[in-house]
Amino acid sequence: MSQAKELSTAFQKSRFLNIKGVLHDFSQPKIMGILNITPDSFFEQSRVLKQEQLLERAKNMLDAGADILDLGASSTRPNASINSAQEEIERLEDSIFVLKKEFPSVLISLDTYYGAVAQHGIAQGADIINDISAGQFDPSLWPVVAAQQIPYILNYNRADQQNTTNSHLQNKGIVSDALSFLSEKQAALKALGCTDILIDPGFGFGKSLNENHELLQKLEHLHLLGAPLLVGVSRKSMITKKINCSPAEALNGTSILQTLAYTKGARIFRVHDVKEAKELILLLAAQDLH
Repeated sequence: MSQAKELSTAFQKSRFLNIKGVLHDFSQPKIMGILNITPDSFFEQSRVLKQEQLLERAKNMLDAGADILDLGASSTRPNASINSAQEEIERLEDSIFVLKKEFPSVLISLDTYYGAVAQHGIAQGADIINDISAGQFDPSLWPVVAAQQIPYILNYNRADQQNTTNSHLQNKGIVSDALSFLSEKQAALKALGCTDILIDPGFGFGKSLNENHELLQKLEHLHLLGAPLLVGVSRKSMITKKINCSPAEALNGTSILQTLAYTKGARIFRVHDVKEAKELILLLAAQDLH
């Protein structure tokens, strides 16, 4: 058995997350569809600005095989403008409530690093908080997540709030730094009472192009953290810069990197293209690679 499969298998039994009193098995592949209520997300086709459009996009994603919908009201692309918590709340309005009413069984992940936005979303029915900042941009977020006992996505982020800072790892390797950073944050979260945690390697956040690819190549080492791995490489610059294409042309590259991540034990895939991700998972599962 390969080292990747050994590390992946070792933590299969710890992959259950408690979401509002129901255990969900995150050792089984999950697809997270991206819904951006923003005018400036890096992939234009992912933007939805009207409620009718939001419901239509959500239905299409669920019909194509999405298990989770990830809703965000602020772009995290490099050099994007920074919105306030109030601006995010105004963009979100009652969208989570509307999605939950229309699709009662769907899991909703709210993409925010603000405590006030998380509180707003949880009150409307959000099931998971997806924080790209690892609690670094708003100290009020973690206490909200812990108090509400909401599962939390912990991101390995070495960037500043505008996602422009390089990691400056110096002599420390990317994997060692990732494990050090994530284990420290994980321990702090658990000390607050937040025990249901997913790990996101944070591709694109404060890492060089080579560091992103090295981290993906050695992704199996993050299983040492004993938490489900979520991968978000969909149409990102680690693809477009490598093969010199636009985000609109990066679907094939996305599928290639997601395949590699799957073989290394990643089981949640945050994607713009749900149908293609579902096909990828079905085909890989048929090869008994899990």
